[in-house]
Amino acid sequence: MLIQRLTKMGISTAVTAFNTKVLPASAAQITFSSMLEDGAFTASTDAAPWINASRDALRGNMCVGIPTETVYGLAANALDASAVQQIFAVKGRPSDNPLIVHVSSIRMLRALYHLPACDDAQKVQPFLGTDNAALEGSALHAALQAAEQTGEWPEIPQAYHDVIRKFWPGALTLIMPRPPCIPIEVLGGHGTTVAVRFPSHTVARAAIAACGLPLAAPSANASGRPSPTLAAHVRHDLDGRLPLIIDSGPCDVGVESTVLDAYSSNAYVDGELVPCILRPGGVTFESLQSLGGAYERLRVYRRDFTSTEMEVNPTTPGMKYRHYSPTAPVYLFVPSDASSASCARQREKMHELLAQQKGKIGVVTVGDMGISGADHVVCVTKDAADLAHRIFAVLRMLDEDEHVDKIFVQGVDESNEGMAVMNRLAKAASHHIVC
Repeated sequence: MLIQRLTKMGISTAVTAFNTKVLPASAAQITFSSMLEDGAFTASTDAAPWINASRDALRGNMCVGIPTETVYGLAANALDASAVQQIFAVKGRPSDNPLIVHVSSIRMLRALYHLPACDDAQKVQPFLGTDNAALEGSALHAALQAAEQTGEWPEIPQAYHDVIRKFWPGALTLIMPRPPCIPIEVLGGHGTTVAVRFPSHTVARAAIAACGLPLAAPSANASGRPSPTLAAHVRHDLDGRLPLIIDSGPCDVGVESTVLDAYSSNAYVDGELVPCILRPGGVTFESLQSLGGAYERLRVYRRDFTSTEMEVNPTTPGMKYRHYSPTAPVYLFVPSDASSASCARQREKMHELLAQQKGKIGVVTVGDMGISGADHVVCVTKDAADLAHRIFAVLRMLDEDEHVDKIFVQGVDESNEGMAVMNRLAKAASHHIVC
């Protein structure tokens, strides 16, 4: 085997070169016994190739490209520091950029708080995350049963219970206390909290449950590139750097999960709980705010407050480094407000700048802006939701297939899905034109 050696943040990590396989998978092949509490599932016989291959690779501390409802993820065993280090090496990701831990059930999440510390000499054995003593081990089974005597989900902060019931499984990541079994590498080398998500994508959930381990998984792209929403995007960036990609077609949401903090000190103001969105994503600000109570006071990081400490030591991905950038420079036409006058200024400014350009220009608009020309590749989206769903795929198509010299993107108002897509575009763009 060819071994490559990369150095990231002063740490030298070996990366094995693989003959990457792509195996098809379908949600129709999987049936779970419970939507939320339990990770037990049944699978049709035609699911065996990808289930067995992913289970073996993940238990062997290798990385696997998996589909989720948001974007494709680069997954590895979240309980093993060496496996986590492989994620950083394969992506070329700075090792101080935290990862999200993915679970297949509430029971798997709860179990993490009863497992031995990650520096314990005894390695954690795979467990399914299901109420079955033979599968999860008698000691863990007994610990979970004992904890249940103190109330429902006693390991999970109370402020998240209603959130979980409404939005999990789904495109929402929660900032949780760090279980002792999670190595510090998952946290980017710092902090006392960990970001956790329970994906709704049936294939992702089955991959986690089948290997019996929580999976650390950032987006499965080369660091800094647009996130992958197709298995082909993963292969384009990471071919030969991982053994397996599971192909379940295009992602439904198209942008990463929303990251919500209702636990850490950042979620409190003068001793009062004031939850905050650290990264906008697939669950909107408006949806979370509709929960009422403390969530009526919901804040958004960088819009409503900032933190020097979080800028230096982020608690979640997407906060510190430039992301989502194609090779071609992106020009973002930012609306000054939600008015029709601002939209008209976007149209006028885009036409004006296009007339000055030479070379092949990619153009992404919301609605038809009357742009045409032999040197223009125009992609028209219906609305902010459609733009959010398609933006990464469109950026990759213009950059990797059409080989445009520049990309012009019409921005949208930051309400509902617009907040997540403008967050991503602001980081992808090297030029911002306010209209």
